[in-house]
Amino acid sequence: MFIFAPLYKFAFAPNAEWGSLKPFSTWRHVWRIMWRSLSSRKYRSLYPSKITDPPEFENNGKNSEKMQIKASWQGDENNCDKCENSCCAQISCPMLDKQGRCLSYGSIYFGYLYCGRYPSNQGQVDLYNCPKWEVQS
Repeated sequence: MFIFAPLYKFAFAPNAEWGSLKPFSTWRHVWRIMWRSLSSRKYRSLYPSKITDPPEFENNGKNSEKMQIKASWQGDENNCDKCENSCCAQISCPMLDKQGRCLSYGSIYFGYLYCGRYPSNQGQVDLYNCPKWEVQS
C-alpha cells in the first residue's frame, strides 16, 4: 500500500497535503461504501450510474437537468462545507478537512464514483435529508 501512495494520492486527493491524508481510514471508508453498494439494493438503485459512464467532475447541479439549488440554501453554491447535514459528514468521510472541504474534489475517485454524481434524483436527496437540492419544477 505504501509503495503506491503517490498513485492513491493522485486518484483520491490530488490537491491535499500529504499530512492531511489518512490512508487507512480512506481505504476502510471505500470498502464500507463498496459493501453498502453491493449489499443494499435500495442504495444501489439510488445511484444507477455504471463505472463505464463518463465522469462528472463538477456536477454541483450544473450538469443536472433534474436538480436545482433550493431558494432557502444559505451556503455557497459550489460546495456544502457549511452544511452540518451534508452527505459527506453523515457518512464520516475521511476526505473532509477541518473546514469541511472535500480533499477529494476533482479527483478521479470523485468524478467516476458517487460523489461527483450527487445529486441526480430525489431519492438521493431524501436519503441524506439534504437541505440544498430539490427536483426542478
